Formats: sequence, C-alpha cells, structure tokens
Amino acid sequence: MNVKYKLNLDVYKDRNYESIIVAQNDDKSRIIECKLYADSQPVALSSSVTAAFNATVNNVIVAENVPCIVADNAVKITLAKSMLQLAGMMQCELVLSENDTILTTQHFSVFVNKSVINTKSKYEPTGANLATKNDVNSAIETASAKMIAKDSLLNTSTSINLTSLEDTEQIANGVTISVSNNKITLSGTSTAAVNFYLKLKRAVTLEQGKAYCLSLQNFANIANSGCVFYPANSQKVISSSWLLSEVSAFKNAVATYTATTSIIIDAIKVAIATDRIVDNACNLQIEQNNKSTAYANPDLIKSSIKPELYQAPDYTMHYLYVSNDYDEDTDGFGVTKFNSILSANDSITDNNYHNRYTIIVAQGTYTNLQDRYAGLSDVGLVSYRGVMMKDYVYYESENIYNPQATIIKWDGATGFDKSTLKSEDIIKKCPFHLDLNVHTHIKGFTFDCKNIRYALHLESGGTGYATNWVVANCIFKWGGRADCVDYADKTTVPVFGCGHSFGEVGLIENCKIIPTHCTIGYQNHDNADNSSFGLHMKTGSNITIRNCDFCGTEIQARTLKGAYSDTPNTVNIEKCINISEVKKMYSAPAERCDWKVTVDGNEVE
Repeated sequence: MNVKYKLNLDVYKDRNYESIIVAQNDDKSRIIECKLYADSQPVALSSSVTAAFNATVNNVIVAENVPCIVADNAVKITLAKSMLQLAGMMQCELVLSENDTILTTQHFSVFVNKSVINTKSKYEPTGANLATKNDVNSAIETASAKMIAKDSLLNTSTSINLTSLEDTEQIANGVTISVSNNKITLSGTSTAAVNFYLKLKRAVTLEQGKAYCLSLQNFANIANSGCVFYPANSQKVISSSWLLSEVSAFKNAVATYTATTSIIIDAIKVAIATDRIVDNACNLQIEQNNKSTAYANPDLIKSSIKPELYQAPDYTMHYLYVSNDYDEDTDGFGVTKFNSILSANDSITDNNYHNRYTIIVAQGTYTNLQDRYAGLSDVGLVSYRGVMMKDYVYYESENIYNPQATIIKWDGATGFDKSTLKSEDIIKKCPFHLDLNVHTHIKGFTFDCKNIRYALHLESGGTGYATNWVVANCIFKWGGRADCVDYADKTTVPVFGCGHSFGEVGLIENCKIIPTHCTIGYQNHDNADNSSFGLHMKTGSNITIRNCDFCGTEIQARTLKGAYSDTPNTVNIEKCINISEVKKMYSAPAERCDWKVTVDGNEVE
C-alpha cells in the first residue's frame, strides 16, 4: 500500500493556518488526526489495521508504541500530558500494521511550546502546533549536525541521520534525479550507465575506529531495483564495499563501515546501470551505529537514562545559509538563506546560550564587504566595518576541511586613490571583529585580504571573563597595508591583531599564513579590566596556537596596561612551524611582560 500522511484538524477546519493548530482536550492532552492518501486519493483502512505512535523530544523518548485509534479512514493520535512536558521539536513516527506486517512508517514533526500545559482554554493556540516547512527543515538540519551523545550517564544507541542533502535536480542518460527536503526522487529509464553525485549541505567526518551504518527508507515503489548508493568524498567512493542497493534495502538491510582513519563524506554517489527503470523515491540515512539497532526506528532514539542525574539539552542550534547563488527569488531568502555573511549575521537578534546559530557559507569567492565599503573612508568612524561576531553564533564554510573552496576577499584600497590612501581610511575594516564578550568560532575559510585593519581582529576589549573563541582550518593570504602611503615599505601589520582580557580563552588551530607584505603573524596586547563586574581573582588570558604554519612570520606577546592578572596570561605554542621569532614585549605604563609564553612546553624568556 503506497501511503503518505496528511495531517488535518478536528477543529478550525475552515481556517487556513500556515502552522496548523492541534486541538486540546479537557485533560490538556492534544489530538492529531491523520488522513491517509495514496496518489492523492483517500486510502480505505480495513478494520484489521492497527497504528502505533513513537516520539522523541530533545533525544528523550516521550512515546513508545502508543496505540492509536483507527476509524473512518483516519488515525487519531492522542498526545498525552506526559508527552508534552518537554518543550522543543517532537520527532514523530506513525507505524501502520496489519496481521503483524508493517504497511508503512510515516514521519513528521510537531513543535511543543514551553507553555504547552495550561488551563486557559480548551483550544489553546499557543500550545502544541504542527511544524511549518521551515521548522521541519531546521529540525532536520539540527539533527544532521548533532553529535552522538558521549555522556557516561547515558546508555544510548542512537539513530540520528548525519547526512543532510542539498536540494538539486540533475538529468542524464534518460534519468532525472532530484533532492528536496532530504528526499531522493528518481524517474525515467536509463539509456546508458550513469553516476550522479548528490552533495551534502555540510560534510560529515567519520571518526577512526567507529562503526557507521548506511540505510534507505520510505520507498515509493518496492517493485523497482535500479540504483546503488555509495557514500563518497567528491567523486571518489569511501569504500567500494560500502554500498546499498534498493534490492537489499527493501528487505530492511543496512550496510556498515568502520573507518580505519578519519575520513570525510561530502556526497552520495547514485549509480545506475543501462536500461533500468528508476521510478522511485527514498530517504537515505548514515548514522554512527551498528547493524543491530539501525533502521528499525530511524528517527527514534532509544535511551536508558538515570533520571535523577540526567538533564535534557538546554539549547537549540539554528542554521543559516550563505551562497552567492541566492537572490530574492530563492525560497527562504532573508530568513534562512542569504547572499552575504554580514546580512545573515545582522538578521540574528535572539542569540543567547539557549538559542544558538551557525552560519554555513557555500563554496565560492565573496567580495561583499569589499564592494559594500569600497571608497568609504574610516576617518572619524567610531564603529567597525565588517562582521561583528555575536555571542553563541558560529561561522563555518560548508566544508571546514577545505578552506581553499570558500574565499573571503577584501582589498581595502578598492575605490580609493592609492596615491593618497592612508591607514586611517581603512583602519576600521576587517572581515571579522570579535565583539567583546562572546562564545564563537570561525572555521574553514581562506582570507585573501590586504589594506584593512588586520586579516582577523580578535579584540575582547577588557570584558572577556567569559570569552571563548576558536579559529580553525583557515588560510590567511595577507598583504598588510601595502598600498597606504603612510605604511610604505612597512610590514608590521599582523595577520591576527588581538586584544585579550582577563579570563579569556582562545584557540588558533590548523591555520596557514601566506604573507605577501607582512612579517608578523600573531600580535597581541593585554587589556585592563573594563567589565562591570569583578571576580574573587583575575585569572589571565589563556591562548593556544596549535598546528599552524607561520611561513616565516613572528609571534608577539605584549603587555601595555600595567594591570596585571593574579595568574599569568599565557600563550602556549604547540607543534607550529616556520615561526621566525617569538617575542615577549612591554611598554609603559607596564613594567614587565605579563605573559608566560611556551613553545612545545619550553618557556620563552
């Protein structure tokens, strides 16, 4: 039986809601009524059909094999009060069976508000409501990015899908393949053998020594067997033995793989032989799991939890996407999709510990900042020009292990007469500025920049007790301020210009500097305590620079303020290469350099 779900209301049926409201009973439970259709026609359910409901919220099981009412060509699901105690996206699974044979398994999402249990009304619009398209997409992307739980308090066998496919449509050799909302759809008959490569929204790293499982689900047609699916990196399959055909998948088979070294998946290869009918659709899943627990309930996470100790995750991660290909006609443009990092960042106003964001930038060269600020002098400007990094907002390329593919290019001399350009005209410009007290990271970019403040500006301004930042897997093609008349023949503008605060923690890791007019890679200074609160003691900054190539440039640690920490500021340099010199420096009013600097464990005097 080819069945797909459609959710209808038992109240407000004459209203057109973008987010459908679910009815509330007198006992504060919720009712969802599911009408089942095949080829747009209602499905007649026999009296022998039974239905069961499973659900999780924030990876915690709230319903498991809960019986549902099947009557009048519909399934009525009751969300009991106990299911609604946790707020968040409820991942739902409806299983229809007949004579102990599963007919279909359908998945959907329901958003549960924090204020779901109330006594105001029998039908409370702010209670549980069905997710909009954007909600569902967000939930899928969040689940795709979520790491497997490692907490020792949990005994968890998970079934989280690690792959999230880009929407696409490709046509070749008589076959059309498309992806929409992670659903793969094929049509046609192959006139010759053909391989399609479906890109992931973000690459997945398989960790060395861990088992991973490939499965296919929710087929539209169990009569066809025309395709074979391989996890791949670009156009190279991870392993020729790690594949799954429709034939085996129809039998609920899965394919497992254990990585001998850490390896990246950024695409799915779909291989089709000659003269194959491929009218079908399915979902594909890769999970960190083993064969015994995979596939049975793809969206249901089974957990054995110590309830007296365990607390559910207390934050949500949202994902925004940036691409040069997006424009005003793109679905979701200005909401989840943007054509510049700056516009995506500016759209975020509700970021906090409990409500986090990751901005993911597609491959390409981005000159948005260069174009926007071309010829605009910074003389007299108080604020900075560029992306002000926000608290609990994170910035990543679509493949953080391939920084060459995502380039931020900014020549601050653009639009100026170079014969009169001075550093004061461009001193406030930088691709990223650390905005005081934040938790953030920047991963997977190439910065091809010159004639701006620095390649990266990490300035916490003396308010950094809780500041924690990471810069990783980046390339810095840095030309200093070569075209400023007041910097003629000067090469002292650093790649990383940093002002650190008491208690600040920072990490620069796996980065490479390619200088063209620069002799300083990292240069810092301390800051006085500019915060509005105090601690019982002022711990020093803790900066780590690890596995970086400085390409003949210096590292400088400087004390400028004369306001010393109770414990030393530290710069720990680990396994870095091509550093020309490491310097400890100070100037008045400071009387000493308040930085403990080590290189591979050896202290610098």
